[in-house]
Amino acid sequence: MFLALLAAAALSPANAYVGPLAPAGKGMAQCYAPDAVAKTCSSMATYHLNADGSFTNKATVLISKSPPAILEMNTNVEIRNGAVCGTIREENISGARLMVNGTDVPADQAQPVLARIASGMASVVDHEICTAYIPSGGNLVAKGTLDGVPKPDQDQVMQWVSASDGYRVAP
Repeated sequence: MFLALLAAAALSPANAYVGPLAPAGKGMAQCYAPDAVAKTCSSMATYHLNADGSFTNKATVLISKSPPAILEMNTNVEIRNGAVCGTIREENISGARLMVNGTDVPADQAQPVLARIASGMASVVDHEICTAYIPSGGNLVAKGTLDGVPKPDQDQVMQWVSASDGYRVAP
């Protein structure tokens, strides 16, 4: 009986959030370029465990400061060799949510903008992106690779935040 309970606990969804995504299993989100005074992030990421053991990454990204425009996009990712890896597909971008000044942009108006975003992201679409999180001071540095090639110019400070911390994506 004890072994059955132990096995069930080991397979519970919270225990599937391991390694770099362990805090996500506790409901935390990643805040990139955090501003502790303003409680803002240039982008945030949350993770939802899928039935196959992969995750859906919901990325909320500030794409314009004036007017404030936010892109919310879902991609599938997995943990591999201690990093979070996934591939952005064109359909991830075309199916994204676009908000300006906190208001959803209607789909017919968003599509031309999303097409321009997809064009601007062409160099990363359909290429594997992996991100490792390296401790640095009190935060982490997100270090990415594109098809296995390090992209140090893309390194960002990241910290895990909970909803009660009050962080949001904003300029």
